[in-house]
Amino acid sequence: MKTVSSTEQARAIESSPESSTFKWIAIASAIGAALVHGYLLKGHYDLHYGEVSGQLMCDISDRFSCSAASASRWSEFLGVPMALWGLLANLAFVTLAAWDPLTEGDGKLANRTGLLSISTVLVLASIVMGAISLTALNSLCIFCIGTYVLSFGTMIGTWFGFRPNLKPTFKLSFVGVVFAFGISGFILNDQLRSGYTDGQDTGLRTAAALQDWQQNPVIEIAETDPLAMGPSRTEARMTIVEFADFRCIHCKLAVAPLKAFVNSQSDIRLEFYSWPLDGECNTSIQQANGASCLLARAVWCARSKAQKGWEAHERVFARFEEWRTADAIRSGLDSLATEIKMPPEDLKSCVDSDAAKTAIVAQARLGTALNIRGTPAIYANGKLLPAGSQIPVLNAVYKSIPSR
Repeated sequence: MKTVSSTEQARAIESSPESSTFKWIAIASAIGAALVHGYLLKGHYDLHYGEVSGQLMCDISDRFSCSAASASRWSEFLGVPMALWGLLANLAFVTLAAWDPLTEGDGKLANRTGLLSISTVLVLASIVMGAISLTALNSLCIFCIGTYVLSFGTMIGTWFGFRPNLKPTFKLSFVGVVFAFGISGFILNDQLRSGYTDGQDTGLRTAAALQDWQQNPVIEIAETDPLAMGPSRTEARMTIVEFADFRCIHCKLAVAPLKAFVNSQSDIRLEFYSWPLDGECNTSIQQANGASCLLARAVWCARSKAQKGWEAHERVFARFEEWRTADAIRSGLDSLATEIKMPPEDLKSCVDSDAAKTAIVAQARLGTALNIRGTPAIYANGKLLPAGSQIPVLNAVYKSIPSR
């Protein structure tokens, strides 16, 4: 029996009618996936550790939201974002594909075995994450789905472009490469995350917040006409109560992570109460500016008169810099009403009504009764939650609550 050497096998690979088109499909798919993963990774760090003031490009709706997927507990594996694992895997594939023409003999066989292995892992990971998205998440990430599709493009291109006549070859050095790949994921994650946290240990900070929350007493918070999303209190596994001021920068920065976290699961409820830093409607505040109370009434009116409360909430915070005075707010009510598709006259007539004033005073009194000292003040299941707008903290609390 004639034995075919690895050199002859490698020559057979090169002389086989492989389609360069499939090779380019594999490489282009991997490059495209790497770019998307890079964008999702930046969004992940911004949402978890940074200061997010807007939405991601792929936040189309509450149902189709990359932010919600990023806020879920499934967005990380071994503490490292899935987007980072995907980025590294696709970059590794592109590197091996670029190296392929320079290899010969056993080296070429091992290189192509690596390409086939990476593309297979990418497809398997995509299937698993796709199943999780459909069964365990409340929102779908369009860009994530894009990477799943691209992984199949990489696999198909590899199968028909690099695999013909290939007899898989294993080398011990491949184990070292896999090990180095895993270690690089942890190292890069620590370095990238430290850029947001100034080197602080986020794990320790999250653990401390969770411990404080667990030790805090449960307070009965009466449901006082809040702006709410999610299931009822009796049906929710976790109820988040937030007291905030529309002219508070920290409250603005809490909007994106709280919304993403609530949208990530179907059993989380969010209640928003106005606690204006304005003595006109809040007896806890000595100085009155009239602006914060007016904004609170505008959002309440948007919900009461047109069921546009969350839309108004979002637009008011988005235009944060405009609301410096009560006069500026009154000048912007027409455009605000237009943005949320509400008749301007309905909004303007409501903001000065007794009903609106009474509702906001009642919410302010509720916060005062809880001895609130600043905004945002966030409670989870009746307990004050330190750092309650940070997704790692919210996920830690959620995991600690028994499912219903």
